[in-house]
Amino acid sequence: MRYFTKSTLGGFIVFLLTTIILLQHIYLKQIPNVVTVKQSLPQESSKVPLTQTNKPIACLVFGGRLGNLMFQYAFLHVISKSKNLYPIVPERFELSNYFALPEYESHEQNRKRQECDQIQPRELERWACSYDEKFPKLATNKSIFFHGYFQSWKYWTGYEDEIRQMFTFNSDILEEARDKLSEVLNEMGYEDSPNDVVVAIHSRRGDYLREDLKEFGYITPNASYYRNAMEFFRKKFHEKRVFFVAASNDINWLREQLGKEENIFFLQNNPPFIDMAVLSLCNHVIMSSGTFGWWAGWMSRGTVVYYKHLYTPGSIYASTFRNGDVMDFIYPGWIGLS
Repeated sequence: MRYFTKSTLGGFIVFLLTTIILLQHIYLKQIPNVVTVKQSLPQESSKVPLTQTNKPIACLVFGGRLGNLMFQYAFLHVISKSKNLYPIVPERFELSNYFALPEYESHEQNRKRQECDQIQPRELERWACSYDEKFPKLATNKSIFFHGYFQSWKYWTGYEDEIRQMFTFNSDILEEARDKLSEVLNEMGYEDSPNDVVVAIHSRRGDYLREDLKEFGYITPNASYYRNAMEFFRKKFHEKRVFFVAASNDINWLREQLGKEENIFFLQNNPPFIDMAVLSLCNHVIMSSGTFGWWAGWMSRGTVVYYKHLYTPGSIYASTFRNGDVMDFIYPGWIGLS
């Protein structure tokens, strides 16, 4: 029996190539953000147990690092609710270490997980970074196995508050992030007043500079982008003091480029989940590219500036955006600069 149409096979090839590249990546430490330290920490959300069920199941091949996993899980969570399915997550799921996700009954998950391989045909995304309208149209109450990254906010329109609550960091992570942020700000003379604004800077370099990834289509912003973005916030808040907290997987390069800027601190030696937690506590975010910076910006709820040139035209990576349009990936209201 043929399970793949010509268009589906093409989508699978793009997905496979994207997966191979992404799984080679070394995950970037992101920039911590400061959503005013004076604000109280978000409360750790209550974990809701998911008990045994006779529902059909929703399976997904998880891959990539923290930001990729968050997009995949957000998609799986919402599509499962809308289609009356029981979501299956990997054993010892990484995100459960950081966030207050629903608690899955392990015996039920283990039993149901074995059923995933029996589901045919598989539902493959056509674009990793764009919304695919075929998924919401799938039948309800029928088991589905998904393949893809699902990196579009449009998949969970109307569920934003639920996603924010679900991706609230566990209390110990939030506490450590707040302490690190307070220490950094105190060093810079931050007074925790309405006249002080904190902006995070995330610079993704490292693996993006490899020749194979550049050929794939990834682009790394140069120093002028970060300076332009910093100047944007200085002008936006011209009557306030603006502080910058920066992180990167190439912190020496970033310090060399921006070290002479006023009121800037460079973070380093933190695990990725701490960096993202600190970032999410900032007032505003300057992101470069990638899903880690995306989530840090979205969770900050502030103004987010992104690098306009996300991909090399005509590249494989460009084909993961439907018709080259990035707006299914970029959240509404974010500001593109170069």
